[in-house]
Amino acid sequence: MPENTMTYEELTSTHEIYKQNIDTWLFMGSAYNGGDEFLRLSLERHPRETQENWRARVKDGFAFNYAAIVVDLFSFYLTEKAPDRSNMGKLLDDAFWKMFLKDCDLSDTNFDEFLIESQRTASIYGTMGVLVDKARSSIGMTRKTALKKGIYPYCSSYILPNILDWRYTRDEETNRPSLVYLKLKDNDGKYIIWSTDSWYMWSIDAKKNPVLDAQGENSLGEIPFVWLHNIRNPNNPFIGVSDIKEIARINASIIRNLSCGEEVIKFAGFPMLRLPQTADNQEDSQQVVGHTSVLQFNPEFGKDGKPDWLESAIKEPIESIMDWIDRKIGEVYQMSHLSGIHAHEKSDQVRSGVALRYEFQQLGRVLAKKSVNLTEAELAIIRLWLKWQNQSDMYDEINVYRTKDFSVDDLNQNLQNLTMARTLSPSITFKREVAKMVAKKNLPDATTDMLVKINDEIDSLKEEKFDNQPKSKSNIPNAGRTYIGAGGNAAGKGQGEKVIASQVKLPGETPPMQD
Repeated sequence: MPENTMTYEELTSTHEIYKQNIDTWLFMGSAYNGGDEFLRLSLERHPRETQENWRARVKDGFAFNYAAIVVDLFSFYLTEKAPDRSNMGKLLDDAFWKMFLKDCDLSDTNFDEFLIESQRTASIYGTMGVLVDKARSSIGMTRKTALKKGIYPYCSSYILPNILDWRYTRDEETNRPSLVYLKLKDNDGKYIIWSTDSWYMWSIDAKKNPVLDAQGENSLGEIPFVWLHNIRNPNNPFIGVSDIKEIARINASIIRNLSCGEEVIKFAGFPMLRLPQTADNQEDSQQVVGHTSVLQFNPEFGKDGKPDWLESAIKEPIESIMDWIDRKIGEVYQMSHLSGIHAHEKSDQVRSGVALRYEFQQLGRVLAKKSVNLTEAELAIIRLWLKWQNQSDMYDEINVYRTKDFSVDDLNQNLQNLTMARTLSPSITFKREVAKMVAKKNLPDATTDMLVKINDEIDSLKEEKFDNQPKSKSNIPNAGRTYIGAGGNAAGKGQGEKVIASQVKLPGETPPMQD
């Protein structure tokens, strides 16, 4: 536990992992944000380059921000389908919870938008943190008064550069790791230190002396902090895997290539006047050029004595630079499993159906991992929120569901695949679940009560109600074909029939022909 006489070195000390990775985190953050800071980090000054020329290159520099493109694309696919929070028990009707959903961070940010932005941040850095806190003024306050004043647990987000230090210990009985020390730095420069029984807020004065601004008891008995991982790192449980860990460096390399191209155009992109030399191999500095002058030359030198224009030769270096940049852009999409989408955007690239399907399967797996981690973090936030409200007994009723069905196919094809799978599977439970999924996809704006009613009606139907067409193979559309759902999983096939994966529809392709 920190002392009131903490030194500047103790207050600003950081975790060993922080020291090893802070430069990389700052670089990745700059890569996503772009702008002058990332240009300065990317455009290194040449050994013989003047400061003036380097500053001019930074000023004229520009970038195609592929790091932001990749992160935003992942965020779009991941959050395209809203989470299902219909099974929240009594919490759905809780007045404080409804206030929290509308403003979860006391800055008018709704909870869904907060989670989307938090996951986007985790995608950049690999991991981010969420502190679930509550105003100390609520201690001893009645629920009625707290509701009137709008006091409830709220969230504060922290990027990795602001999570300075942490420490875990293992429980003696269960051997589970438990967070027992945490040091955070707010955007206003204040340091917040948490332990399992107390918290402290520090600032630093002009003479670099730590000043204790506030302190208090931690009534939860645990540090209310949640790690939100993008993709878990098997080698380090505290740092996830960033989506742009290599893309940021490629992006910086492209900036340097573009700057070199600009230099070529600047210094060699226009024709230059070449004047003949005199007998002593010196240029005739007495010649005046311009629209009013007449150039004279010695006819004894023939054509070598005439002034001429030196043709610019920038085509080959510029084309080489652009070809190299295109290769790097392709690698960006390849390593982020988006090359299938990139191929569709560029008509001059032809990709086979198998290659495209592989890319979409890889993309689906990555998104599924992100979805699981985001759901786990949300449940952890809800658990801490309920603990602040002394309603931990309600946590067992909570169930949040996020789909793992990420497909870039159009909605109509997804519905067709579900319908065909339903006719090919003998399971009544499978048919009911497919019917519920079709209803939810067709009614994206349906209320929770409406979906519950529809699901109850589907559950009450008898098996024969699902069989609206003959079961013979000749009457089943596309019998003998397999339809691929999210992640490339076969939705179902007829008994004894062959899987024909190449007949699955992919984005930009025509639907498979029906028998």
